[in-house]
Amino acid sequence: MSDFLLEIGVEELPALDIYDIAEQFKSGFESFLSEKRITYKNVKVYFTLRRIAVSIEGISDYQEIWETEVIGPPVKAAYDQNGKPTKALIGFIENKGLKLEDVSVEETKKGAYVKGRIKEGGSATVELLKEFIPGFLSSVKLSKSMRWNGAGFRFLRPVRWILALFNDQVLDFEIAGMRASRETYGNRLKGNPRIRIDTPVEYLTKLESHFVIADPEKRRRLLIEKMEKLTAERGFTWDNDEELLREVVNLVEYPGVILGSFEEKYLELPEAVVITAMKQHQRYFAVKDKRGKLVNRFISAINNTEDLAGLIVSNHEKVLRARLEDAEFYMREDLKVPLEDRIEELKKIIYRENLGTIYDKLQRVENLLKELVQLYKGKIDEKLLFEALYLSKVDLTTLMIKDGKEFTKLEGVIGMEYALKQGKDPKLARIIYDHILPRFPGDELPQTLEGTVISIADKIDTLVTFVKSGAEISASQDPFGLRRTLYSIFELVKEKKVRFDFAKLVEKASLQLGVPSVKYQDFLIWAWTRLESYLEEKEGIRYDIVDCVVFANKGDIWDVIERARVLNRYYLENQKEFEEVVIGQKRANNILSGVNELPQVDEAIFERDEERNLHRILKEIEPHVKKSVEKEKYEDALRMLRSLKPYIDVFFDNVFVMVDDEKIRNNRLALLYELRDCFRHYGDFSKIVVSSN
Repeated sequence: MSDFLLEIGVEELPALDIYDIAEQFKSGFESFLSEKRITYKNVKVYFTLRRIAVSIEGISDYQEIWETEVIGPPVKAAYDQNGKPTKALIGFIENKGLKLEDVSVEETKKGAYVKGRIKEGGSATVELLKEFIPGFLSSVKLSKSMRWNGAGFRFLRPVRWILALFNDQVLDFEIAGMRASRETYGNRLKGNPRIRIDTPVEYLTKLESHFVIADPEKRRRLLIEKMEKLTAERGFTWDNDEELLREVVNLVEYPGVILGSFEEKYLELPEAVVITAMKQHQRYFAVKDKRGKLVNRFISAINNTEDLAGLIVSNHEKVLRARLEDAEFYMREDLKVPLEDRIEELKKIIYRENLGTIYDKLQRVENLLKELVQLYKGKIDEKLLFEALYLSKVDLTTLMIKDGKEFTKLEGVIGMEYALKQGKDPKLARIIYDHILPRFPGDELPQTLEGTVISIADKIDTLVTFVKSGAEISASQDPFGLRRTLYSIFELVKEKKVRFDFAKLVEKASLQLGVPSVKYQDFLIWAWTRLESYLEEKEGIRYDIVDCVVFANKGDIWDVIERARVLNRYYLENQKEFEEVVIGQKRANNILSGVNELPQVDEAIFERDEERNLHRILKEIEPHVKKSVEKEKYEDALRMLRSLKPYIDVFFDNVFVMVDDEKIRNNRLALLYELRDCFRHYGDFSKIVVSSN
């Protein structure tokens, strides 16, 4: 067994793009090894901003050898009348590298054919790798790509060196006009020394001795340990921002850290503004005291050793001071204008081309809220709700958001902070912030009911505006984040138990924008399909179970979720019975396919006890099922539907529905129609997929 190492040295890669490229390297090499039947122990990928490396431990020197059966010409074409090989057989043998004694005859449905077995594989792994690597690198999917010389090769950033070793042997191949070697480079800020790698085993340690931690997990671990030590020594904690940490890990090859400071006066700025100035512009980590309050310190990762902190920290402090100075100026100027005076400015800000201004959007949202308010009479402060609505977007007119570059992400936050600083009702301020939530998966949810309903109405209007503009969403492409917006509505409904007719509100939003009926109906179909995916992802509920209950309720998202939860529990608790019940409904549905205008069930026409008993129990149970569903007692409704199973089973076992006698046949069909309708109070069980069927 041997070891293999490939390192592609590049100019600085975008920090977040590296993760996807590294995953492609891992899966690409694993697929290659599997396809070529080359055994190995494991594949590891290492990376920094200047390199991506693949290390394969325990790789075999040769691929496996296997036999493949090949079919040749028919026997009558392979041999002449004297039993001697024809040109067809000789050509087959030569083409496959066989000898005459290697072939035999096999009888098939199409007649007798010549066949043989050929040996494949056994090639040297080194040769296969040399063939594979250039083509693989050209196939890596990139967010952007560039050419940098006349070789025509494209990559995310220019390739500057290639290291490729199989044990102590350099693989001889060329990419982008550059030949592979056994050399790599150390930390650029430590002189960018050239490093000779004799074998793959010494790769990581030699790089570390030159201040490059190529293992991203180790680099992350060291970074966290150093930040924790640096802050703990001073009685502080660092703000563990996973999004920022994920990026910073790939901004440095050596995770040195420094602690800087800024003037305390900047702590008078909203905390989110200070943290954003540190994070978005400089990729600094905020520092807090033991009570979680922001302090005038920050941590910066440096691609260097900490002994140089004294030379570095003052420059970092100077850059941050400039950003905080800008923020202080923005806020000082912004607060001179009362928030309500900014509403008029919203009439000048275009929301989207041909879709009016931000003010027009607020008017549309107001109309949607009037529908929602009717459902929450006495629970919502209507005056505060509509006041907050028209103040919810005014921060878009502020210098902080318009001119602040990195502060543009603080929409809603700035509105809330300015409202508080201008002495507004704290609840009003909170509603302004709540209306933007949740912004991304896992984000906090609104605290106020008023903020929750504004958020829902605003997001529905946003979705419908994109429907009007013709935006298309596929399984892999969602450039406007519409799937995320829809998921935010589902999250609000699920966690806050917000009840409303989603379909009705979408229709109203569509009518306001002049969206054709066929377009918003298509959107609703897409939305319910996405609810299936959402519940499967979030709660493990099967997509077809959601499809089943959507049939019975086309509007109330929370109701669909709750019905699906109860039905999914039944499936998990008793899968065999569940599938048998579903199969019964599928049989009924299939028999009723294409059947219209049935008469009422006539008990006098029944010939068998199984018909009478099923009809009797249906008459007894159906009103209770309907009542339980109406009262949202879904477990009770499902328990009663389950009690029908023995009657359904014995009916299908002993009663033939499609008899020649039309009266009897239609009466039995009408009975099945009653049965299906009883189940459909809960959902369309025929939409559920079962293996038994």
